[in-house]
Amino acid sequence: MKQYAVGLIGYGGFGGFLHEVWSDLDCVEVVAVADENPARAPGGVRAHEDWRHLVADEQIDIVAIATPPVTHVQLACAALKSRKHVLVEKPVATTLEDARRILEVRDRSGCLATVDFMLRFNPIVESIREWCRSGCFGNLRRVAVENYAQDESLEPEHWFWDQVLSGGIFVEHAVHFFDIVQWCSGSNPKHVDGVAVRRNPRQEDRVMATVVHDDGLVATHYHSFSGPDFFEQTSMRFVFDLLRLDVMGWIPMSGRVNAMVTRENEEELRRLPGFRVLSLLSADEIEFKNDSRKTGRQNVDVRVAGQQHTIVGAVEGEFALPVTKSEAYAMALRELMLDFVKAIDDAGHRHRVTLEDGIASLEIALRAAENVRR
Repeated sequence: MKQYAVGLIGYGGFGGFLHEVWSDLDCVEVVAVADENPARAPGGVRAHEDWRHLVADEQIDIVAIATPPVTHVQLACAALKSRKHVLVEKPVATTLEDARRILEVRDRSGCLATVDFMLRFNPIVESIREWCRSGCFGNLRRVAVENYAQDESLEPEHWFWDQVLSGGIFVEHAVHFFDIVQWCSGSNPKHVDGVAVRRNPRQEDRVMATVVHDDGLVATHYHSFSGPDFFEQTSMRFVFDLLRLDVMGWIPMSGRVNAMVTRENEEELRRLPGFRVLSLLSADEIEFKNDSRKTGRQNVDVRVAGQQHTIVGAVEGEFALPVTKSEAYAMALRELMLDFVKAIDDAGHRHRVTLEDGIASLEIALRAAENVRR
């Protein structure tokens, strides 16, 4: 794998974090930075105040974009036209028209483009996706996302609150979670509802979307930006026929699980990082409604959503990544970049996050936002 030269547009807090994270990789090197405030640029790289100079740099192979969402279409299209591969921070754009414009330019350029859906590289999310694909715990029936984010760093004048610049909470933030559900389940949205509450005419700080998927999955997404930093909390509940999983952290870090165990799935919980059994019941110890008899049975048949399953026991457990939140974030960003570079190197490798994936989640976000306006 050759080393690729990266040009980074936008060197605020997140841009600096990307630079630090990717410095651990042998396959990429950040060689240039463009930012409207040149003083932010670190030493050892070419610094540009005008992003056009970075895009025109023939020595750059990949352009990474970490700027407000409304700018993504102009920057991504310019980079692709200059025959640069593009990694753009989510959302891919603020409108479907702009997102499809990037797609058209990508196809004409022959280059690759991807979106920073780094949560797809989280080990907990990877386990959930595998269970959806294998069906070892039955069907995924319900997902509930509850996200309580801070607004201490978001002054009323911040671009985040300007829906022209950010797209609003559904577009700027919730796309991560729309994507997780769609990627894990493999299903598509059939019906989308959205509601929102405004603190004042400028600040829409609480939103909620209900997404019904074509396989019957019902997902709700609640996002609030109205609290102090220390009180931030994100939880995601995934309900399968035979398993209920509660995940903590907008970067999934830990959680608890309750599962009915079959001969086919009894080892699957080991996929969860740091999994530890808290309680274990045999089939004979499980108390079902109207049947608490002790029979010495090795298994018991139960029906869930009209389907019969043979249960050999039940388990409650907990799990946690053995790293800090910052380390988990960094690992996911590194894996995303490694996967992207592999796709550049190998035309036969389908990278895990495509531009089309970014457009799919944006479409859900925009449908929810349109429902609010109606």
